[in-house]
Amino acid sequence: MVALQSIDDELFLSKVSIFRGHKLIVEEISFRLPAGGICLLQGPNGAGKTSLLRVVAGFLPASAGELNLGAHLFNPVTSILPIWYIGAPFGFHPSLTANKNLSQIASMRNLMLPIDDSFHIKDFADQPLRTLSSGQLQRLALSQLLLRKDSYTPGLWLLDEPNNALDSYHCLILETMIEEHVHSGGRVIAATHKPLCEHLSPDIIQLEARK
Repeated sequence: MVALQSIDDELFLSKVSIFRGHKLIVEEISFRLPAGGICLLQGPNGAGKTSLLRVVAGFLPASAGELNLGAHLFNPVTSILPIWYIGAPFGFHPSLTANKNLSQIASMRNLMLPIDDSFHIKDFADQPLRTLSSGQLQRLALSQLLLRKDSYTPGLWLLDEPNNALDSYHCLILETMIEEHVHSGGRVIAATHKPLCEHLSPDIIQLEARK
C-alpha cells in the first residue's frame, strides 16, 4: 500500500545538479527541510543560488538528482504544498498600479487581499509599477506572502534575496513574518548575501562558484 502524501512530510533534495548550457553550476547538493524548517543558500554570485531556488519552484529542471516530499517525488506544479516564489524580476505588470497588481495576483490564486498592510503598500498603492523604487517593488513582492485563504495551509516560501533594498524597519517586518510562518509549520528556503533570521538558527547551504 502506497503511503499518502502529507503536508507535514519532509522535503528532501538528493544529489541535485544543475547545468546552464554545458556549464555545471550546482553539483550534487543534498539537504532536508522539515515542516517548520528554514534553510539559507549562501555563496558568491554565480554559485547557483537562484537556479537552485528555481528548480525547487519548478521553473527549471534539475539536470540530475531527485526532489522528494516524504516517500513521493516532489512535483512543484501538482504538489499539495502551497509554494510562493519571490524574486526579481517579479513579473508585475508595469502599467498597472501596485494595488491592481496585488489584486490581480490574489484573483489568479483564488486568495484574498491581506488585512494587515505590513509593508505599507498603501503609501504607493495607486502609483504605476514603473514609478516605484526598488525598495517599494520589494515590499510589494513580499506582500504576496500575506495573501490569504479562509483556512491556513503552511506552505513553502522560496525567497531570492528577500531583504534587498529594504530599510531596517521592513527587514524586521520580514523576519517577523518568517518567524511566524515557520512556527506555524511553514518552510523557507532563502538565497541571500545578507544575514537573515539568525535567531532561528537556520540551516546554511554553502554554494561555491564554479570556474
